[in-house]
Amino acid sequence: MKKSFLLLPLVVTFALTACTSNNSAEVTESSSDTLPNGGTWQPADIQPTSMPSGMNQPISQPSYTPAPITAKPTVTAPSSNHTSYNNANYGSSDSIGNCQVIRNEAGTPIYAQMTKGCYTDSTITVGPQDTLYFVSFLAGKTPAEIAALNNISTTTKLKVGQTLRMR
Repeated sequence: MKKSFLLLPLVVTFALTACTSNNSAEVTESSSDTLPNGGTWQPADIQPTSMPSGMNQPISQPSYTPAPITAKPTVTAPSSNHTSYNNANYGSSDSIGNCQVIRNEAGTPIYAQMTKGCYTDSTITVGPQDTLYFVSFLAGKTPAEIAALNNISTTTKLKVGQTLRMR
């Protein structure tokens, strides 16, 4: 019963709208003053003026001073084990497989300084301070994908020396 009371005003509104005889808005005749002249509109009140004196001054070019380049330590041969060395700018840098991992003084990886998906080997050995997120970042996968490959939960703590499948 309540549904019919709700639908009745809606049906009546549609019926009244469909039955109206007003088809369009009223159109008034335009005057020739507003029509374009020769296909393009050109206002008649444009007057030529001279350029302001401040506009004639020479333009100075901005100077560019390049930032000093700081040399980053280089790693000679990447290996599958963790190779560490100190870096004065960041704390330390590790080489894991073919990835260079930059860590701050607390040992936390600085993800903005690393390349996501750089690790291409099929397995990885977990090092100290490695997390599932860190390992998945190196592999370019999500932590859930790495966890599924290794039959572990995403909340499982990794153990140093543990071998994880990456593919």
